[in-house]
Amino acid sequence: MYDIIGDIHGEDLKLEGLLRHLGYTLTGHGYKAPSGRQAVFLGDLVDRGSGQRRALEIVRAMVDDGQALCIMGNHEFNAIGYATEDPSNPGEFLRPNRGDSEKSRKNRKQHSAFIGQIGEGSPEHATWIAWFRHLPPYMDLNGIRVAHAAGMMLRLTP
Repeated sequence: MYDIIGDIHGEDLKLEGLLRHLGYTLTGHGYKAPSGRQAVFLGDLVDRGSGQRRALEIVRAMVDDGQALCIMGNHEFNAIGYATEDPSNPGEFLRPNRGDSEKSRKNRKQHSAFIGQIGEGSPEHATWIAWFRHLPPYMDLNGIRVAHAAGMMLRLTP
């Protein structure tokens, strides 16, 4: 049985409360699933909340321990673009954030909680971006298919 959890957005305390409510127990940095269950995180782990690092640590520890699966949401996709230089526009990124355009200001504002708490360009930032790159955009799980479709175009074949 799967516990489907979406859109954490850096809200670590709410995530921990939900996991405890579902019967998960704290182990190390993550949580252990009740017998016969596994969490499936639908992405959007970052941006907005005050607990970016802890929320990411929980999810990654659970994935690493086999207690959870995780797919990429549009906010992880955006974080990758925010940190990846645009080869056709040196000094700018695939998700524009350096100039004073309306789009750059919007992107900086949307991503400010993650950047502010993790540190833009820090080794930790690079580590999280590398982890985001390995998250799949969807999963097929024994009769169900999970995807975080907001802002992401996916071609899913039967």
